[in-house]
Amino acid sequence: MTTAVRTPRGTLPRDERATARPSRRAILTGAVAGIGAIGLGSAITAALAEAAQPDPIRSLTAAYTRSGLREALNAESAQILPAQSRVMPNRDDPGPARRQQEFLDGCEPWLGSLPAYRRELAVSALLDLWVLSDELPAPVAGWAGAWRYVWPRDTAFCAVALARVGLSDLAWSHLHYLQSVQAPDGSFAARVDPVSGLAPDDRESQFDSLGLVLWAVSEVHAVSTVTTGRSGLGGFDDLLRRTSSRLIDLTARGRRLPPVGPDYWEVGESQVTLGLAGPTLVGMNSLTALTKADPGLWSRLGGGEADVRRAVEDYRATFARTFGANGMQRYPTSGGSDSAIAYLPAAGLVPDTADGIYALDPELLAGVWDRLEQPAGGIKPGHGWIIDRSSWTPSTSLMGLGFARLGLSDRAESVLDWLTEHRTSAGSLPEKISADGNPVSVAPLSWTAANVIITLDELYGHRGGAAP
Repeated sequence: MTTAVRTPRGTLPRDERATARPSRRAILTGAVAGIGAIGLGSAITAALAEAAQPDPIRSLTAAYTRSGLREALNAESAQILPAQSRVMPNRDDPGPARRQQEFLDGCEPWLGSLPAYRRELAVSALLDLWVLSDELPAPVAGWAGAWRYVWPRDTAFCAVALARVGLSDLAWSHLHYLQSVQAPDGSFAARVDPVSGLAPDDRESQFDSLGLVLWAVSEVHAVSTVTTGRSGLGGFDDLLRRTSSRLIDLTARGRRLPPVGPDYWEVGESQVTLGLAGPTLVGMNSLTALTKADPGLWSRLGGGEADVRRAVEDYRATFARTFGANGMQRYPTSGGSDSAIAYLPAAGLVPDTADGIYALDPELLAGVWDRLEQPAGGIKPGHGWIIDRSSWTPSTSLMGLGFARLGLSDRAESVLDWLTEHRTSAGSLPEKISADGNPVSVAPLSWTAANVIITLDELYGHRGGAAP
């Protein structure tokens, strides 16, 4: 029997640390990129053959085990995990069970606002988020292998979810961590190790993090102000200065689209994608909301409110004449449907918002879902996604959140029903569902859990404090 290992807050035992490995997406993308050097033969054939292989279930959930470690559980080990728990019974260390219960107790008022038939899903999502963030400075994406890193994009959604359920202090702490690992030029590494704060590899910085982190700060501030009477913005001057400067500078003060780079697909690109341009619009809108919340903010940061508003208005026009004028495809004028369209309504860019914000037509979002739907019932990330026929829960749940915020309640409810039915046998939300309806890849996934929580709050428990 392994001796329990106790570690200080924010650290991981060596056995719990991840090793960076290339993803199937990276393998496929690298092979396709190499065609020019080696021809159309073995590279693309091998890559597509590898991608077509059934994706295994790497973990059914994560839990604190009797070994003293938090571990990714397989089917056999998950059998003895109690229902609605991420802590194995009969542990020598009572700490994880106590912290789990304290977390759920803090969420109880919010859980009480939900209808009874949604509480099991809500608790599952909350526990998934808890086990991926407990005693860490911010949530990791998952607990198996190369998922055990902090993605700023995922953390932004997790922070909003935590604020929505009444845990604003925890939400702020996760955002403070992002501030601590942000580069002086305002960029965020694609992912960082939660212990060292360093990137585990040389992946390109992902520009979508800027807008989504600004959105999270704005949302958490708005919710906190209503629920606790405290702003929380005072400790974020560094993050706001660096992030807004980079966002505005690299869009030429809103007059051009963001630079080309990888988005949530995490593959190389030759054109700007909706997955970058949409979150940039979200971030620009959040700058406006933050200016309203704290009129003295931008003068304190060395800028001016008028300059910020002008850049926001110019970027709205830039987005409208490119992606907006061409059907909101993956690229400015081509590429077909992309689930990244859901970033806009998920972040509150809906028709009843003020200030002429670019708002999405609800019928357009519904049409994208219908075109991306997969055999199992969820959706793939986009039209050009050729790796497999799986349904990806981050995209599926993000669309569900978009439906909820657009007032398409029936469609949002349908997405929640589907996610409920396709959890693992341990109750966790997985990254993917295979074409034949089975959970595959890793479970749990923090981004999916956060999307589910925010969707539930929009439908049933909305606290009235979220930023428009």
